[in-house]
Amino acid sequence: MNDLAHPIRILIVDDEPYICEVLTEILHDENYLSDSANSGNEAIEKCRSMQYDLILLDIGMPAMSGIDVLRQLLQIDPTITVIMATAQRDIETVVEAIKIGAEDYILKPFNDITIIKTAVNKALKLKAIKDENRYLKGQLKQRLKPHSIIGNSIQIQDLLKMIHKIAPLNTSVLITGETGTGKELVAHAIHQYSERSDKKFISINCGGLPETLLESTLFGYEKGAFTGAYKQTKGVFEDAESGTLFLDEIAETSPALQVRFLRVLQERTFQRVGGTEAIQANVRIISATNKDLLKEVKAGNFREDLFYRLNVISIPVPPLRERRDDIPLLIKHFIQKYAALHNSQVQSVDKTVIESLTNHSWPGNIRELENVIERAVALSEHSKLILSDLPDSVLYGNEENKSTKKYHKFSEAKDNFERYFLLQALQRNKWNIAKAARESNIPRQNFYQKMKKYNISRH
Repeated sequence: MNDLAHPIRILIVDDEPYICEVLTEILHDENYLSDSANSGNEAIEKCRSMQYDLILLDIGMPAMSGIDVLRQLLQIDPTITVIMATAQRDIETVVEAIKIGAEDYILKPFNDITIIKTAVNKALKLKAIKDENRYLKGQLKQRLKPHSIIGNSIQIQDLLKMIHKIAPLNTSVLITGETGTGKELVAHAIHQYSERSDKKFISINCGGLPETLLESTLFGYEKGAFTGAYKQTKGVFEDAESGTLFLDEIAETSPALQVRFLRVLQERTFQRVGGTEAIQANVRIISATNKDLLKEVKAGNFREDLFYRLNVISIPVPPLRERRDDIPLLIKHFIQKYAALHNSQVQSVDKTVIESLTNHSWPGNIRELENVIERAVALSEHSKLILSDLPDSVLYGNEENKSTKKYHKFSEAKDNFERYFLLQALQRNKWNIAKAARESNIPRQNFYQKMKKYNISRH
């Protein structure tokens, strides 16, 4: 019987339609989803477009043998689980299939249904164990890596100290900050340095799912709980057992879901949708919001008792404009990341770019900076990022930022205006200095001298 957390999908591959029908009925009785293919080519095409948990593959097929199909399936997905179906006379071929990578085999004709069910259930359990081992190895590698929070500013150093201090605790944490500041990275770091680091870290965006779907995703559901609930399914509270569950945009949850969250935090139990059984919830909850939750409480949009349960420890993440010293480090990090991703020749950045990006207001915070750098790296035709690689929204947006800056000397304000006036003229004219000088009504020689004065260069 299927007791795994997600719908199991099995592909039956046999050139005899009757065999496919029989196996489909058997799998349906076990609450498995199934597709069928009557040739090797059809099976390969289906595996390219759909991910299957298990393949039941006949060895003796015309045109393309089961062995050849197995080899191609393993090229598509080396982790795929395959059970070979074979007649008694093909045992030697089965041995070859096992060596190639098949998990098991069953003999044809299928006289005993129990043997088929046992083989399928055994293979799926082994697959679950292998998947878990791969996940844990990935988590271990991640744990050995340094955290992904980049910066040397005082604000980031204080943030890291707080993370190390609260990570070993088992209490709930509320992470606050503007959109794009890296709240999920903070949650990851807390999990990474906690005693739960060898268990799962699952992230759910509470604002990105409809209420009913969010509820069933979080708590799971019983068979028949609603239309389409054809079997019992676990939610992420069960899937994250002994690990960490990160609930982003917690302020977007409905009053009904807030009541359910409160029960989990108070009683450490929950019920699946449509169920009555109380299930233990051994999971650490880290939540995040870009709103002022206390204001939401006063406005009647968020439960006060839930707020205090979530807000046992609060971690504010500073916006990028308050940690401008970290921007050069972040620029370097994102250049390395996206130069490798896009196979770009960009290796460095001009200091005028760093200055322009450092002075930008960054309403979208780190996420906006990352998007700007990715775009610049992907489109740049040089080995060094230059001002013309930046979008107008950043270059011209700085003019407004500078106009609000308080200067104590008139000469500073004048120099600042003149520098950015020249940059805008150059940008509009694609760095054709002669055209920029004519448009600005400045003699070309004077224009050159001003560029030298303000250290303006394209490269």
